[in-house]
Amino acid sequence: MRFCAVVPTHDHHRDLPRVVAALRARNVPVFVVDDGSGPETNAVVAGLHAPENGVTGVHLPVNRGKGGAVMVGLDLAANQGFTHALQVDADGQHDLDQINALIAASRRQPNAIVSGCPLYDDSIPKGRKMGRWVTHVWVWIETLSLAIRDSMCGFRSYPIAATLAVWREEGAGRKMDFDTEIMVRLVWRGAPCVHVPIKVVYPEGNTSNFRLWADNVLISWMHTRLVLGMLLRLPRFLSRGCRWGRKVAGESSHWADMGERGRYWGIRFLGLTYRLAGRRVCLAVMAPIILYFFLTGRKARGASLEFLGKVARIRGDRAPGWWDSYRHFLSFGEAALDKIAAWCGELKTDHVDLPHGASDLYDFIPKDEALILFVSHYGNIEVIRALASRKGNVRVTVLMHQAHAANFARLLKDLAPDSQMDVIEVTDIGPDTAMLLSEKVSRGEWVVITGDRIAHGARNKCVRIPFLGEPASFPQGPYILAHLMQCPVYMAAAWRVGDRFELACEKLADQITLPRGDRDGVLAAHAQTYVAWLEQRVIAHPRQWFNFYPYWSKPDDSPSSR
Repeated sequence: MRFCAVVPTHDHHRDLPRVVAALRARNVPVFVVDDGSGPETNAVVAGLHAPENGVTGVHLPVNRGKGGAVMVGLDLAANQGFTHALQVDADGQHDLDQINALIAASRRQPNAIVSGCPLYDDSIPKGRKMGRWVTHVWVWIETLSLAIRDSMCGFRSYPIAATLAVWREEGAGRKMDFDTEIMVRLVWRGAPCVHVPIKVVYPEGNTSNFRLWADNVLISWMHTRLVLGMLLRLPRFLSRGCRWGRKVAGESSHWADMGERGRYWGIRFLGLTYRLAGRRVCLAVMAPIILYFFLTGRKARGASLEFLGKVARIRGDRAPGWWDSYRHFLSFGEAALDKIAAWCGELKTDHVDLPHGASDLYDFIPKDEALILFVSHYGNIEVIRALASRKGNVRVTVLMHQAHAANFARLLKDLAPDSQMDVIEVTDIGPDTAMLLSEKVSRGEWVVITGDRIAHGARNKCVRIPFLGEPASFPQGPYILAHLMQCPVYMAAAWRVGDRFELACEKLADQITLPRGDRDGVLAAHAQTYVAWLEQRVIAHPRQWFNFYPYWSKPDDSPSSR
């Protein structure tokens, strides 16, 4: 993969040098396309032009619009052998520190269009904010999905060949309608859509090229074209199982690459609804949304049926059908509400049935001792996390996959500003992670890590353990971490039964030591103990298992080999 950047500009010269400097500081070659600007911008672009230093300035004598300028840049990039291009606006609105995050996301999914997902401050004009939400709703209709969270951000990464193919074969708007239309048409062709959170500001004195009447007419006509295009493509969309485009060969089945379909603003909306109207109304609001995800989530639905089928065979029950899988999805939606309730302080110890006749959470989990807590995507461990961090001044650190940690941290700040919990982003457990956690353990904090999913960067670091009658892959990382920390390790789970929660907690080991002579054998023995403990609870309450991906595939499996 070879990356470059295309920076279109029409009379934006004040922040242009800073934008180009930020890209070159990260060794990204830059094509600056001057789209019919005036003399002042002409002079700035000419001054930046230095092909020997990775900056190429292009002057278009007649304004072609943003889309036309970007496509000129992409065509030049393709002719010079670049495979991916960052589009960065020249007006200085975007947080340029996220350039590396944009590139990293594009490297993980080379076929995807990767876009910034704006986090605005108070400088955004209210009219602009409202207009963006109108476009979001239309885009969700045009793509029949929520895959595109923001289609108007001018900070993104394009796969050049696929984008040029759309432009040449279908066309797209050339002005303010470009960003949205090119993104929708790429999604129609099956391109995955990935978002990177980015701070956006409207600087003082910022010059806008938006023409109130002319561009609103263009955008309205664009949405008309796209709705008609969606209707023409609808029969093929339905025949492919509610999927746009064709399946990309070698598409990963790893859980992290599939992405989470629930998004930050969706959870925020649920939180507001929960606080204003209560649980029953919130469940009623969620029901059609969950039905939509169930009908369109072919891969998740298949994983649910595979899992439920394995449990049914062990229990001697009938084979599950779509209704059983839909109830599984409903349980997942209900668990999302329970997370909100836990962090809002609505769930108390009184709502939890503690094991062994305990009267308090700390009767079986030491409050004043550092420990590692192995948890899973079974039930709702948020109950334990919330109770622990809200009561007894226990500091909790959660290791979370990098792709989802930022949104979770934002939600935690919004819903539980007084929470004693930290979130650490990880793709693998390396020396830097171990050193950071060692400091936390030395201060007597709890470290929470999931024992049922393999991190994105550790696909080759797993152990195969029988689970529900067939070997499945479990991570080595939690056991290696416990070996390095040399503190007690507990297994914990909490799950809903009717209107209450049941909780299980058991010590796995006072310390996990992995001897050099039999490291793999001892690690596998501990993993087998944990998996057997988890399996008992999963079989008892299967709809509380929330891993909606091909769980029994090997880490290097692709859909074509399964």
